Amino acid sequence: MSDPIRIPLPKLKHLYQKAVLSAARAKLSPGGSLKALPERPVLAEHPGLTEDQAEQYRRLVAGESFDGSHRRSLPSVMLHIAGFPVQMALMSRDDFPLPLMGMVHLSNEVNHHQSVHAGTPLQILARAENFASHRRGTQVDIVLEFYPKGLDVKTAGPQDQLYTSRSRYLGLGTYLYSKTEAATQVRQEFTPPSKTGVWTLGADAGRQYAAVSGDYNPIHLSTLTGKALGQKGAIVHGMYLAARMLEGREPESAGHSWKISFDAPVGLPGKVAFSAQQVNEKSQRFVGWNPRTVRRHFTGELTLP
Repeated sequence: MSDPIRIPLPKLKHLYQKAVLSAARAKLSPGGSLKALPERPVLAEHPGLTEDQAEQYRRLVAGESFDGSHRRSLPSVMLHIAGFPVQMALMSRDDFPLPLMGMVHLSNEVNHHQSVHAGTPLQILARAENFASHRRGTQVDIVLEFYPKGLDVKTAGPQDQLYTSRSRYLGLGTYLYSKTEAATQVRQEFTPPSKTGVWTLGADAGRQYAAVSGDYNPIHLSTLTGKALGQKGAIVHGMYLAARMLEGREPESAGHSWKISFDAPVGLPGKVAFSAQQVNEKSQRFVGWNPRTVRRHFTGELTLP
C-alpha cells in the first residue's frame, strides 16, 4: 500500500461547498481522456461516535435502544456515517477524476469484522480503485478500512480491521471511453416477492438522514435541488435504505457481512414495499420496490457469522 496522506477529520459542509464550486471544472487530461485515480489513500483519525449520535440514529430508524440490554455496539450504517467524511475528502481531491456533484450510488458491500462501541477512537483509511466503463458514464469503487487508534495501518493485517466497506459510484455522463464504447445493459424483468412491510417516507426524509449523518448532498434535500442535479425531485439516501433494511437484524457481536445494490432511486415523498426472506439459518435476502409502479429500488443480503 502506498503511504497514506494523513488529513484532519474533514467537515462535510466544507467538502460540499468545494464540490459545488468545482462542479464545472474539467476532469480531463490534456489528451481528452479521464485522469487516473489517485494512487495514495487518505487516512484520518476519528474520536469516536458519541452516545448522542447513536440515540439520534435510533430515533431516525425507530431502532433498538443503545442501553446495554438491547444493544451496545454500533450498527454498520453508523460506521459508514463515521467514515463518509474521509471518503468524501478523497472524492473531492483535485486529482480525483470524476465530478462529485450528481454522482450516483450504485452499491455497497460491508464486512463488519469486530464490534465498535460509542466513544471508540478510530483510524479510517479511504482509497479508490476499479475505474471502469458503465453504459451511463464511469464507475469507481471507494474502499473504507477502519482500524483501532494507534495501530500502524501500513503493517496492519486483515485481523486488525474493525470494519471494511466497498461503495460503488457512477459519474453520470462522464465517460472513460467514448459513449458508444460504454457497456450496454438490459433491464431485467422484476416480479415482486411476498411483501413483509411498507415504508412511508416523507418529503423531509433526506433532511432527517442528513441531520444525523451530516450528508447534506443537495440531491437529497428538496425538489428544487434534486432537479438541479438531474433527478425528478429529491431522492432518499441509499444508506438510509440500508439502515432500514438492516435494523433489528444485525448481530450484536459483529462478524457479519451484507450488501445492497440500487436499481432506481426512491423519490420523496414516497413509499417502498419491502420483503425480507430467510434463505437459511445464516442468510437473509431483501428487496425494496415501488408498490405503485412495481419498479425495483434495491436488493440486499445479510450473512451472519
